[in-house]
Amino acid sequence: MASEDVRYRERAPHPLLRGAVQSYSTYEERHTVSTEEHRLLPEANIDLVFHCGDARIEGRDGRLRPLPPVFVIGVRDEPVRMVSRGLARVLGVRFHPWSALSLLEREADLRGTCTTVGAGLRALSERVGPLLEQGACDAATRLIEGWLLARQRVARPPAGPVAAAGHALHASHGGARVGALAGQLGLSVRQLERQFKRAAGLSPKALARLIRFSRATERLERDPDASLTALAFELGYADQAHFIREFRAFTGMSPGGYAGEVRRLSPRGEGARGVDRGKDTRG
Repeated sequence: MASEDVRYRERAPHPLLRGAVQSYSTYEERHTVSTEEHRLLPEANIDLVFHCGDARIEGRDGRLRPLPPVFVIGVRDEPVRMVSRGLARVLGVRFHPWSALSLLEREADLRGTCTTVGAGLRALSERVGPLLEQGACDAATRLIEGWLLARQRVARPPAGPVAAAGHALHASHGGARVGALAGQLGLSVRQLERQFKRAAGLSPKALARLIRFSRATERLERDPDASLTALAFELGYADQAHFIREFRAFTGMSPGGYAGEVRRLSPRGEGARGVDRGKDTRG
């Protein structure tokens, strides 16, 4: 069962950053043996993460390695195992994938999990770390936001069509047709895909799949007893079989299996804070 000693807060970014940054979040939990295992599910976002505590992430070789005080979790299409022990404090900045490069250029590789960052982020982490240790998360967030605003003043924003396509995909929960979007933006599909991949590191079709998957996990976390047939129709999958195949490709489990995990971790119907929005605390 997930620990009840969890504090989570989310806040909106400065108005000047809202085209690139979705939100800031702070998370604190004192982990026990039963809550130390995490499985980070695929996400249609890029997260810049500052943390204090004992956290380890599993590499492709299956070995757990300590996470540095700052790292980036890029867009990915497979789960990642992480283990946290004792008290953990985390401050995350969630970016739209097509905008992250303009603010984090030369600071991090935005593919997969990046644990080696540039000098700017290392220096920022040295100032943020002591604030997190003290629990001064608001002050830490203001410090990070000031750094991002300074970066934005000199950053090259993504091309207009790329941002427009990305926002349209998010607004439609991944349902917008890439061909129709390209036509509305005066581009061929190939031109849009090329520009989008250069900015976001993945194609608009791949992003649409991830957005739709993320929407599915959110719905199952809110209502694990939801009809899978109705949910598949609501999210625009061809049929329930298509929904199950896509879900299994991203998680290794069926949507019904995921819903069962949500029910097990939230026995009193408290929603999915136990799974923590793309995080399955039992792995």
